Amino acid sequence: MTNNKFEIKNLKYIIILLGIIVAAWLLPALYDLVFPRTDRMPFVVYSCLDSTFIRFETTGKQVRYVDFRGQEFTKAEADSLLPLFAFRQLVAEGRLPDSLFGVELTPKKIQQNAFHFKTSPKQLNKPAVGLYTMLESASGRVDLQLPPDVFRLTKDGLEFIDCETNTVNKAKSLSFSRELAKHGFAFPVQLIWGNGSTRKDYDNGFLLTDSGNRLFQLKMVKGAPWVREIRSQNSEVRDQHGSADRQKFIQLFTIEPANRALVGLVVDDAHQLYAVCSNGKLAHIGIDEYDPQTMQITIVGDLMHWTITLYTENDSRYYAVDAQTFEQVACEIVPDPELPTSQRVRKWLLPVRLHFTSWQTQLIRPNINND
Repeated sequence: MTNNKFEIKNLKYIIILLGIIVAAWLLPALYDLVFPRTDRMPFVVYSCLDSTFIRFETTGKQVRYVDFRGQEFTKAEADSLLPLFAFRQLVAEGRLPDSLFGVELTPKKIQQNAFHFKTSPKQLNKPAVGLYTMLESASGRVDLQLPPDVFRLTKDGLEFIDCETNTVNKAKSLSFSRELAKHGFAFPVQLIWGNGSTRKDYDNGFLLTDSGNRLFQLKMVKGAPWVREIRSQNSEVRDQHGSADRQKFIQLFTIEPANRALVGLVVDDAHQLYAVCSNGKLAHIGIDEYDPQTMQITIVGDLMHWTITLYTENDSRYYAVDAQTFEQVACEIVPDPELPTSQRVRKWLLPVRLHFTSWQTQLIRPNINND
């Protein structure tokens, strides 16, 4: 009889605990259905003519064009101040200038030097399959095609696997692994990043780091491996005892802009952002810091400048850097606006909120108050 009472008492506590967990999960979700968040971050582009950032603030179907000095513009005025961004509209209206700061402007030149890059912690932190696609970078065809194999990383090299037969292509695996080793690559691979999509004009292959923190580019040219080490004048720093410590990278991005001036972007453990140029050199990008695990980044590049936007937990940071030198030319840091009343009430009514998704990862796992 005593054991039955003990079991019933324990069952009661288990039911109460489960009820609390379900309430902490369902109540915030129901509240968000009734009072959805409507805040939207403005789109921002640097104006080289006005030497300021112009915000595109959307409210409903209305768009306001405002700079950080508080001056508001009409759409036509904003287009004139952003000729490299709104060039299609200016061409249609016959208002595109012939040159800008001594540089001749044509629609083709503007388009070739424009690129867009965006990523966030949620996009980076997702389940990894561990299989990679090596596209042909010199196929001579307009459309890229998927290869018949994929490769995986081993402690001694790369291993190519035929997708149809599920067998290892030993000759190809040995060829790519030996070519990397011939250029000084020390296995195993620490970081690797490539864009396996065929929806692009060309392929820059992969950026990868070896066991000694050295950065390399690997791609396939006419079926054969092509390797080079990416070097920087400051790739080694010396500590107070004079010993060399190689720069350590924590995040790699391969990109394929239309002008082929870049291979990718990399971030080191000091949270400094670098451009990997097509000449095989690293160039520091003049922003204060970028932590890919806590910040969302957007880059809007044009012929003259890059507009770099960083969204952090507390503010939005806007940088303009010169498109040739990557030196910073402007910066604005805007604290996040105060939460709307509905969200402040939400935190007060629901001090414990359980979520199985997060803005930081695509993995489904319990998170407390991470919203």
